Amino acid sequence: MTDTAFVTFFGDVLFDTGSAIATEILGETSYPLLGRDRIREGSAHAPHGVEIRRSHPRLYGLWGGEIRNGQIRDAHMQDAAAPRVFQPDGTVSGAGERQSWSELTCLALARFPIIAPASPDNGPIPRTLHFICNDRTRLDPALMANIETNAALNPGWTIHLWDEAARFQFISEHYGWEMLKIYLMIGAEYGAAKADFFRYLLIYAVGGVYLDLKSRTDRPLDTIIRPDDTYLLSQWNMSGSGRHAGWGLGTSIAHVPGGEYQQWFLIARKGHPYLRRVIQLVTTKILSYRPEAHGAGAVTTFNITGPHAYTKAIHPVRERFAHRVFDSESDGLVYSVLDNHRARSGSDYRKATTPLVTGNESYRI
Repeated sequence: MTDTAFVTFFGDVLFDTGSAIATEILGETSYPLLGRDRIREGSAHAPHGVEIRRSHPRLYGLWGGEIRNGQIRDAHMQDAAAPRVFQPDGTVSGAGERQSWSELTCLALARFPIIAPASPDNGPIPRTLHFICNDRTRLDPALMANIETNAALNPGWTIHLWDEAARFQFISEHYGWEMLKIYLMIGAEYGAAKADFFRYLLIYAVGGVYLDLKSRTDRPLDTIIRPDDTYLLSQWNMSGSGRHAGWGLGTSIAHVPGGEYQQWFLIARKGHPYLRRVIQLVTTKILSYRPEAHGAGAVTTFNITGPHAYTKAIHPVRERFAHRVFDSESDGLVYSVLDNHRARSGSDYRKATTPLVTGNESYRI
């Protein structure tokens, strides 16, 4: 654990080195601050003499804009009395002032977990297929049948089903107690957020293929994954079928052509740098979460643990690390075999009104 880290809403981590503030952006010291372009002394809103002077609003969907009175405003809006305000949870509001932007420009974390370095290993993706559930003894028969279908389509592959108890054990063994505590901060109503976070931790540590319980392959994975593959990326509607028209879009990832990178599947070797960045960003977001600023429900989940966080971590360095872009829809993966998979899940995080994260207060200074 580091002694001190200053964390911004945009995912920057600023470390206090004693004589100066060092910056680490998701493990990359060669990049400018995400959403920031200058640091100066004397801010009333940043700890230990750090001042965030400007922000790049394009990270929240703008290519020309400004910070005024702690808000992100669209430079193309002529009516200054009715700005579009981009909230920390990624939503857009025309309601006016949002004081929490100026109050929470930079948060100080008392400690921040150290993630094992990315591995240079370029070996094959392990022939292991992973699924996540809450309680395997109470799993919906239709979902269990889907797991069995996937197993039959992929002979020779090892199948793992990770319920909550198994997840606790895995995180403790591979990441330690501090990371398990952070995982346990995610609220009970947000099973999807827990599954988001765990899939990143899982595939980073051991590699292989993760699929949502509702998803499956329509052909053997051995015909989808090439021997030299290290990481597969896909976006919605790449095949042009229109089946998922309008999916994967959002204010916080409007700067990404094509929208979000799909994370209902993960196909990767262990230790890939993409997933290290994802884990760091999601951890940062969990530790700096405040319900009054970030909200609750679907959009918040997308931005804290889900596909928007996943996309924002990978996109800036997409071309720096080995990967292959493929069309999941036409190349063998099926998003859902159930028309009513949300109703069958037993919970609906999209309608949740409770905080996504609790218990992170002790990590803040």
